[in-house]
Amino acid sequence: MNKKIFTSLLVVCLFLSALTYGQQEDKRIKIEISLKDGNKVVKGAVRSATFSFTKSVMNAETNEIKNNYYFSLDFEKQDIALLTAFMKNKNGIDGQITMTDTYGKQPTRKFDFTKGRIDSLSDQITADYNSAYMSLICDTLVIDGVKID
Repeated sequence: MNKKIFTSLLVVCLFLSALTYGQQEDKRIKIEISLKDGNKVVKGAVRSATFSFTKSVMNAETNEIKNNYYFSLDFEKQDIALLTAFMKNKNGIDGQITMTDTYGKQPTRKFDFTKGRIDSLSDQITADYNSAYMSLICDTLVIDGVKID
């Protein structure tokens, strides 16, 4: 009888541990933004990041074509420290977005930017889900050591 109870208990424990292990979030790629705010660095976790580049914007006053670099960042929730750093530095803030493979199989990606400014911002709050989206416009961009022009 004790053998049946022990076996049943062991099966239940293994089943519950498999359920718990299966529900853990295993994020292979870690994405982080870091901003240089004076003497300190402000960091925040990013759920996803998208980069775009346009060369087609002409300045009406100077008749010169200006490059525009945009980042669309998706956060699990609004990061107040990052928001504060952007609001404090209205003329732009330098920073970096890094993408790291936690398994160590892919090389780390680095996106260095200068004078990053918030172009648009949205914050979604529901009873069971939060997210924040931030679009940045930057003056320069270097991807993995390559300057984008």
